[in-house]
Amino acid sequence: MTNITMDFDTNILVKAIHAATWIWNLQTGELNINERWADMVGYTMEELQPIDISTWNRLAHPQDVEKCKAEFERLHHGEVSRYHLEIRMRHKEGHWVYLLDSGQIVEYDSDGMPLMAMGIHMDITESKLLQLKLEARERALSQILENTKDIIYRMDLNGNLTFLSNAWETLLGYGVEESVGTSIIQYIHPDDVGLILAFLEKVKYSRDHESLSDYRFRKADGTYCIFETNASPILENGVIVGIAGVARDISIYIKKQEEIEFLSYRDQLTKLYNRHYLEKVRAEVKMEKNHPLGIITMDMNDLKIVNDTYGHDEGDHLLMEVSDILRYVFPADALMFRMGGDEFMILIPNVLEASVSAMKRRLEELLENHRKGSYPVTMAIGYYVSEDPQEDLFEALKKADAYMYENKRVYKEHKCKKSS
Repeated sequence: MTNITMDFDTNILVKAIHAATWIWNLQTGELNINERWADMVGYTMEELQPIDISTWNRLAHPQDVEKCKAEFERLHHGEVSRYHLEIRMRHKEGHWVYLLDSGQIVEYDSDGMPLMAMGIHMDITESKLLQLKLEARERALSQILENTKDIIYRMDLNGNLTFLSNAWETLLGYGVEESVGTSIIQYIHPDDVGLILAFLEKVKYSRDHESLSDYRFRKADGTYCIFETNASPILENGVIVGIAGVARDISIYIKKQEEIEFLSYRDQLTKLYNRHYLEKVRAEVKMEKNHPLGIITMDMNDLKIVNDTYGHDEGDHLLMEVSDILRYVFPADALMFRMGGDEFMILIPNVLEASVSAMKRRLEELLENHRKGSYPVTMAIGYYVSEDPQEDLFEALKKADAYMYENKRVYKEHKCKKSS
């Protein structure tokens, strides 16, 4: 083997950069290494004896052995001027050490065949592990951004979008690339723009986490969906440079909430409001803007006879038909209630007594014309118009009830006289 030695200055340099050196006789396989080479993998020179290329093959990662062979072939054929790879070698304690392996063929025979190669190992384990950790973190973040069902966004202080996750396109139908750089405002329902602007100002000046719910995004197809968002300011050197947040489509939850509310506040048979809803809106109904307030109470006559004679299915069908008549007679802003059994009530805002009286007569006419084959459809009807917002709603209701009960008494007397 040719005796290759380093001069004094080169040895000092090698020691200064804490590098491992190797000299490989390509003809014999002999491998000449320094102590740093052995130390990098946790061994002494004595423990590695005898040292040749098989020593390296044994310690190197199998995948990297193949990479090195391929790279040496490229070096031999002049495709590259030097050999430069990241490799892994098994440490004595069992873990992998990451090395930067660099070298060149330094001697050829007369036929141009390589005789000798030499190079160095630099331990890059610390930086490589940090790199791998960062790559894993970036990969995890990328997977979150790509797969989360919520929109992750970032915008500048003017409300221009600077980053959007894939959910933006999935939920709203707009391309991410074409949307970045545009203003968030152009995607918001006109009635909700004020909410968004106020929210963004709050985030900027509170310097804290803020949330907003029940605003509407316009989808690419022109429809709207309801969102909630949580956002925080982005700080650089103590200065707010933007806003980052997460937006979630809550349309399905709102719909479910509305369905639950419908079941809670509606009569299941007629779909009119029930007593629970009256308690909910009691304070609102009493507001001055709704006065004069018309109150109409009704009680179906002879529903029990219909149920006993023709069955409860017939009675239920009659209740639904009467409810449809009520919807036809009374204005759209009226609140219509089935109070239970055969009792109904109507609340009409901003109405005069003459109008309520006319509605009562119209209802009686329609019920008369709606006569069912073998039995009439009639209702005892009473009404009262409250002029004073301070008047208790249920006291006003009693006055309408008194009128209705009198109407029912007259009906029963008339019925008795006919039967006798």
